[in-house]
Amino acid sequence: RAMGAEGITVDRLEDVGPALKKAIDLQMTEGKTCILEIMCTRELGDPFRRDALKKPVRLLEKYQDYV
Repeated sequence: RAMGAEGITVDRLEDVGPALKKAIDLQMTEGKTCILEIMCTRELGDPFRRDALKKPVRLLEKYQDYV
């Protein structure tokens, strides 16, 4: 809202359709830009891979002292 857009957060899959309809309605009738934040799964996608959260493995000897 700070930049003039409406925001809708969706955390259940069954709410995606109604949220999308509301966003379209806001755009078409009121001329408001709407941002949909859809968080329906717990999967991590690029660049947030699960291995990116683990401690790195240092293969080169010159980097063995770095944590």
